[in-house]
Amino acid sequence: MQYNESEVYIFNPDYVMRNDSHRIVLFSRAKPTKLNVPDWESLLHPIHAKIFSFFTYNRPLQATIVKLGEYFNKDDTAMEKIIFPFIENPLPVFTKYKEEKVRIPKNVLVNRNQISGDIAYLNLNPDVFDCQTIDLSTQRTFTGPQLLTFMLNNTCIADCIYCYADKKTLINNNLPTPRILELIEEANTLPVSKINLMGGEIFLHPDWQLILKKLVDLNLSPEYISTKYPLSDEIIQFIKMTGYTNPVQISLDAYSSGLLTKTLSVENNYLLNIIQGIKRLDDSGLKYRISTVLTIHNSKNYVIKELFDFISDLKNISDWRITPAIISNWIEYDKFRKFKPDKKEIESLFKFIEREIKPYSKIPILLNRPAIERKFHYCTTGSADFKGVKCSALNNQLFILPDGKATVCEQLYWLPQFIIGDVSVNKISEVWNSPQVQKLLNLQREDIQNDSICKICKLFDPCYKAGNRCWVDIVKAYGNENWDYPDPRCAFAPQMIYDLRF
Repeated sequence: MQYNESEVYIFNPDYVMRNDSHRIVLFSRAKPTKLNVPDWESLLHPIHAKIFSFFTYNRPLQATIVKLGEYFNKDDTAMEKIIFPFIENPLPVFTKYKEEKVRIPKNVLVNRNQISGDIAYLNLNPDVFDCQTIDLSTQRTFTGPQLLTFMLNNTCIADCIYCYADKKTLINNNLPTPRILELIEEANTLPVSKINLMGGEIFLHPDWQLILKKLVDLNLSPEYISTKYPLSDEIIQFIKMTGYTNPVQISLDAYSSGLLTKTLSVENNYLLNIIQGIKRLDDSGLKYRISTVLTIHNSKNYVIKELFDFISDLKNISDWRITPAIISNWIEYDKFRKFKPDKKEIESLFKFIEREIKPYSKIPILLNRPAIERKFHYCTTGSADFKGVKCSALNNQLFILPDGKATVCEQLYWLPQFIIGDVSVNKISEVWNSPQVQKLLNLQREDIQNDSICKICKLFDPCYKAGNRCWVDIVKAYGNENWDYPDPRCAFAPQMIYDLRF
């Protein structure tokens, strides 16, 4: 392919490069600004990042090639061969460093003329991507998390029978908003790929608008905002004023006031108020979707059909997501079993939806089948071979509780063995590599209780080193005190005390 060397080619502004000490993390922005790019994250050799840094200037390709040749001590022809595979590449490029595959996304270097409007040229110095040693195999980010989540509060307007959140812990000192904004600034300098917000109910936080605006301004918008709050015109206008354009997710389990009163412990007028809020949202121009959680009370054909009849009249909804209620650490197991639908009941409902509703729906209806199809006690070779998405706890995600305590995963909340720091007094980078983190990353046999089969397992070292054991599932299946038991996917794990299967 021929390129006009008098034109300007730049590093795609929808990608970000971060020096992670021993490699470069390349990722796509949470909200693409100029071009449509895939959701992407990969590890680069610093040489690739240095090359791409030369394309962060407003200069013709010919001048860039000369600058590259001077820096790498190569002639123009050699540099052209190196860089041309990355210019307007329609597919990802794969190369290798030793035994590790290096993945580079499509359209990594693009013609400036493809992008309308102004561009903030970064003018990056290639030396900012220096690394003393190279490590392209370790999955855990070295300098800080890649994804940050703030739980703004643990209060809500509803008291759902299936709520998995810890709403019982009393918080005496909420993380002050100025400190939250400081932490967002710090996260942006790392940088992280996105910052999510959750509750409780985020619209009950007095400064939610200020926090959301800060995230939008820094291009760190949450992936979505989930709420059960009946949205007023004022709230919707506030959301729009911040510039937030990602989805708002409305939780609605039935189009029946009696059912919602029974399962959410809300007032009789809640259904009317939430429906009015959805209609306001539908007229607002904001992206939104609806999420439905199934219990024995609403996993009935007629209940879902009634809800669909309402949804089908909406003009601008993007999709409808339906998932069974999951076991929670904060609900007594005997209570959970009483409202938990069984697998047969869910499969029957899903078949009804596929047959009687989906053919008539103008929007996608997403059924969470993986939740009921999960397998346990099957893997004999350790956590590296567990099926499904790799666990992000301690690998790339940090979860900040309303009081500033930091934990490794959303559903572990204030369990003391997983509290790894306090961002009210420490930096994110300090918490990320705290002594508590190092202990969890490097658990030894002597740290494991005698009752756990892990203590004597011959797979202990590779299994724990893989970092793919789900602590949430472990404490759900065996109790908080047995956090060091095997992951229930392990073939050697004991029978679950609290069954995670449907």
